[in-house]
Amino acid sequence: MTRGEINVDPIEGQFFSTDILGSLSDALIREAIQNSLDAAVPGQQVKVVITFSSPDQKLAPAKFEHYLKGLREHLEARGSGLLNGVGKNEPLDFILIEDFGTHGLEGDFRDDGDLGNAELKNDFFYFWRNIGRALEGTTTRGRWGLGKTVFQAASRINFFFGLTIPRKDARRLLMGQAVLKIHWTEGKRFAPYGYFGTFEDDFALPIQDGGHIGKFCQDFCLRRKDEAGLSVIIPYPDSEIVVDGVIRAAINQYFFPILSRDLVVIISSGPNEKVLDAESIFSFVSSTDWEDKKTLIDRLEFARWCLSIPEDGFERLQEPTTGQAPKWEESLFQLEQLKRLRNLFEVGDRMALLAPLWVKRAENPIEHSCFKVFIERDPNLERGEDYFIRDGVTVSGVSSLRQMGWRVIVSVSDRPLSRLLGDSENPAHTEWQERSPKFRGRYDWGVSCLRYVKNSPREIVKILSRPPEGRDLKVLQDLFYVDLPKENQNSWSQGPTRRPGFGPGQKPPGEITADQYFQIIKVKRGFRLAANPNARVLPKEATLEVAYDVREGNPFKKYKKFDFQLDKPPIRVKATGVKVQISKPNALFLFPEKRDFQLNVTGFDPNRDLKIRTLPSVDEAL
Repeated sequence: MTRGEINVDPIEGQFFSTDILGSLSDALIREAIQNSLDAAVPGQQVKVVITFSSPDQKLAPAKFEHYLKGLREHLEARGSGLLNGVGKNEPLDFILIEDFGTHGLEGDFRDDGDLGNAELKNDFFYFWRNIGRALEGTTTRGRWGLGKTVFQAASRINFFFGLTIPRKDARRLLMGQAVLKIHWTEGKRFAPYGYFGTFEDDFALPIQDGGHIGKFCQDFCLRRKDEAGLSVIIPYPDSEIVVDGVIRAAINQYFFPILSRDLVVIISSGPNEKVLDAESIFSFVSSTDWEDKKTLIDRLEFARWCLSIPEDGFERLQEPTTGQAPKWEESLFQLEQLKRLRNLFEVGDRMALLAPLWVKRAENPIEHSCFKVFIERDPNLERGEDYFIRDGVTVSGVSSLRQMGWRVIVSVSDRPLSRLLGDSENPAHTEWQERSPKFRGRYDWGVSCLRYVKNSPREIVKILSRPPEGRDLKVLQDLFYVDLPKENQNSWSQGPTRRPGFGPGQKPPGEITADQYFQIIKVKRGFRLAANPNARVLPKEATLEVAYDVREGNPFKKYKKFDFQLDKPPIRVKATGVKVQISKPNALFLFPEKRDFQLNVTGFDPNRDLKIRTLPSVDEAL
């Protein structure tokens, strides 16, 4: 570095922290496959092969040290920023990521940004010579020019190689890049970015020598022969990146393009090789011992159904009024259409909706676009699941669905709307941000359009939920009750803003007559059951049932397992002086051992009304 040059350490790695993406495996797979899909040759399936070096493929020092010539002193320099260095005698392990069915890094590799044509598409220039800069107006999946930094972040020495064969001229081009902090060595100050390659003065150029590249391909076990594409080699990968994590990341983030046959992912480690394609992905997931295996298979089955819907198989909604903030309302559905969809919704049938939406980029004419919304009911879901997919990439940090028991997939691939959403994404492509600098102010009603898409699962489910017909006999039950003494029952709202209420045949805690065996007392997130001190005797045994109240019908008959299960967290059952035996997910047997027994049951949803009843046996003992 020259005297007076500003000191700026690289910060791009923070955009791919595990706090944002969950793990380094997630970050690596998300960015690597996204780059490959962006480089896809039209009409060809993209294949991404990820190879973990086996013990016999690791390079001994004598075989790899010349690849690090000129870099070693910088790795060991004061202030390099490396947290976990590597010893000179440590064998070099690596991860190899190769794509096929792509056009590789095309463009003039001598372009340094001063040739007056930097506005032209030049993949080589933007991959190797730019950080945080992307071609203005791009409509690819990436926007920030930061994705490739995950390659060096995945290496313990912050370094990676890249060998590309551009589709247009088929030359093999090999380069490498290291990213450290500003550091000192041999009394000199060095900038963060260094290159592996050949040099004209201080300008790095790719190696083209056939003998050198052939040896490199052999040493690092490249599968690429003369096919166009890009091969990235990550030496000394972070120990956090493991085979199972990479497989899960590929499935979770790219299940949609895999099932649509646009993508195949192969993960190889020694003799073991896993192929994830439209057919094998199901059998592979079924063979795992993952705790969420059943839920994942259900999601894959639903996604496969989504992709099978023909263009004329969608229920097309109305487009929101042009020039006004779009919002969800019943008028977007035709009357007969709304009635038909509500019937399907009530019985739990799957639905495929096409939602038109206009997009207006500032100072540009209005463009008419659309997105697809797929809905299915799954009573086993303990919460709502919604997945937002833009051009095949799952935007994992976006969610709006609050209703339990529903799974929704929102797919956006139409260009105008996909461009708007892409402009709003953060560098890690996990969120849509209303105040993103690449989005703010670029669109008329842009924030409203973004929210319209983001809130679609929640709002559509809300609209399709059929309102009750006829009289609601429980509408005033929080204010009045009629004393009809039958079975020993109790209920209340757990919510902090609602007062306790009791329905027909229910008395408030404290007003207990001698003919009642038990008293039920409200506690935080649950209830306490104890003997009625006024009761003359107690039953030898009794059944206790619990359910969330419902708008119509018998809540105990309408109980579903995804509401809660008494033998599973977060529900906790604590008994003193009474034996308890779980008989059903929402019911248990009580065997009182003494009159001052107590049964505490907690962990219920604080926003739901709780219904409780006890059914004593005839045989009375205490």
